Amino acid sequence: MKSEDTLDWYPAQLPPVKVILGNAVLEVGRTGRPINTRTLLEYLQLQQTQQKRRDNKIAMQTAIDVLRDNQRVNGRI
Repeated sequence: MKSEDTLDWYPAQLPPVKVILGNAVLEVGRTGRPINTRTLLEYLQLQQTQQKRRDNKIAMQTAIDVLRDNQRVNGRI
């Protein structure tokens, strides 16, 4: 599933996805690593494996899909 499809079907998820991405930027910045798509993806994937039952798993997956789509479209190989 692509992030565009998810955001079209679940527009109410946009605020939680923005919060997840914003928190990821802050946490990656605190570690001193460069803030780019790859480091944000690594951080979110690690957080995804540590999610609890109550966490918003769909919003987390949507945020990861958004970053993957961004990397696919704008990234260099």
